[in-house]
Amino acid sequence: MLREWADSDLPYLRGLFDAADVAANTDIPSPFDADAFLARIRRRRTQRIVDLAVTRDGGEPLGLVALHVAGGVLGYAVGPAHRGQGLASRSLRRMTEFCHEELGLSRLRLAIVRGNVPSQGVARSAGYVRGDDALVERVNGLGESKLLETWWWTAPGSTGR
Repeated sequence: MLREWADSDLPYLRGLFDAADVAANTDIPSPFDADAFLARIRRRRTQRIVDLAVTRDGGEPLGLVALHVAGGVLGYAVGPAHRGQGLASRSLRRMTEFCHEELGLSRLRLAIVRGNVPSQGVARSAGYVRGDDALVERVNGLGESKLLETWWWTAPGSTGR
């Protein structure tokens, strides 16, 4: 289940996102600041970027899934203690379906740090394929420059344009 983030999520945030691999593979900053994270989510909403909490039952957050509406770009992260349970794959599939069925998007994109094998597996399981686009350089949450691969999902029967 996906839901909006709330102030009541503050006690869980450090356990989810204060991890070296989260900062290395996303733009979530390290050291992690929970208050700044919630402020960032609210600020991003004004930029048409939607960040939702990944949960099992609408309660405790276990990760996040994000959608940049204008660009059709998705992202995800699951806290270290909750990995290996299919949460990222299910959340990505759910957001992909929503984007296609409710927003009418026929092509969606992921940007995955080159060499992030677990994230590549999530992408594949949700029907995304590695594109032949040039690698894109971005700064991660540790302030390091990383190369990102582009992964695409195209609606069945669509050219994706």
